[in-house]
Amino acid sequence: MKVAYVSQHLSRVTFVTSKHMPALTSISRKVFDLLHERPLLSLEIKSADNVIALLTVEKGNHIFLTPILREDLFPRAEGLVCELVDKTVTMQKVKKWDEVEIVAVRIQVKPVCKGRIKIIEKTALGEGAKVDVERALKCDIS
Repeated sequence: MKVAYVSQHLSRVTFVTSKHMPALTSISRKVFDLLHERPLLSLEIKSADNVIALLTVEKGNHIFLTPILREDLFPRAEGLVCELVDKTVTMQKVKKWDEVEIVAVRIQVKPVCKGRIKIIEKTALGEGAKVDVERALKCDIS
């Protein structure tokens, strides 16, 4: 836990670190900006890394969303801490040249707070990423 003082108002802000939170990366900038405005948003996740990161997450847990690519994540990168309100895993058929089935996860998230990455834990490609996120104890998105 870290305490900082905002000089403009001389108010005390306490930062806490949330450990081993799944990171959903490469969220489109348009969707990311919309998360700042909406109290609840449904997303359909098809990226293999993000799907794998979501498979073990339970409703009510926090996840970290960022528009930054997984390969480009760095400490102090900013994003949003969101509460997972609902999660549904489905198989979808995609027809291009051949018919292929993909796993998609439809999630409903509630933005909680802005945060920044403190520690990144990336394993092999296709295994998702986990992050320790530093966030203000009292903060709002709106």
